[in-house]
Amino acid sequence: CALLLACSIISPYITIHGQLTEMNHKLIKLLENIKYNKHQNNINDLRQLRFYLNEHTRLSHFVLYTDKITWSEALYYYALISIPINVTLMCELIVEDLMTETKFLFITASIIHAVTGAFPFLLLANMSNDFHKLNKYLPEMQLQLKRSQHLRLKIKYDDLYERLNHGKKIAHTFGTLGNLTFRGLFEAFFGYIAAFFLILKVYMNERQIVNNNQQ
Repeated sequence: CALLLACSIISPYITIHGQLTEMNHKLIKLLENIKYNKHQNNINDLRQLRFYLNEHTRLSHFVLYTDKITWSEALYYYALISIPINVTLMCELIVEDLMTETKFLFITASIIHAVTGAFPFLLLANMSNDFHKLNKYLPEMQLQLKRSQHLRLKIKYDDLYERLNHGKKIAHTFGTLGNLTFRGLFEAFFGYIAAFFLILKVYMNERQIVNNNQQ
């Protein structure tokens, strides 16, 4: 299931990540040329700025739309199933007195499950980071749009800046659990730790009951 999810995510991730990386690189290069060479914005520069804005908006809508109709529920249910499975495997290793071969099998299964489970989430979190990476360059870029004919484009970039800072995150979601960003994954990790200790406590209590009955 984890491998299927990862393979399904890799293709759109590579496409969108590649487009955003190239777009951010070209925009940063354009801003550096304008800033350090101190040349006026020509028609070609303005055309490129409009193109980057339209592409960013188009890709943002694509991510938010596909998340709403496809990925949000899938990631939500996968997280609800995957986390308890991994926690259970870890508790079995800690609490149960397993044979060496069985313990090795559990360790291998836990590692494979953790890696394949975390991989798609890390990809999607990195995709969200790509969308917001442009944010720190926007104030500087707006300072370069000084003429009256730049006003419309400047307002659009100002709107983009506000959306990136204060609007809805351009990111996939875990259903109702939150946004799939690096911060969201960090918070989910604490949820994993809480679930681990909760299930471990159940295992320890059951083990204690069994030992008491044997005595």
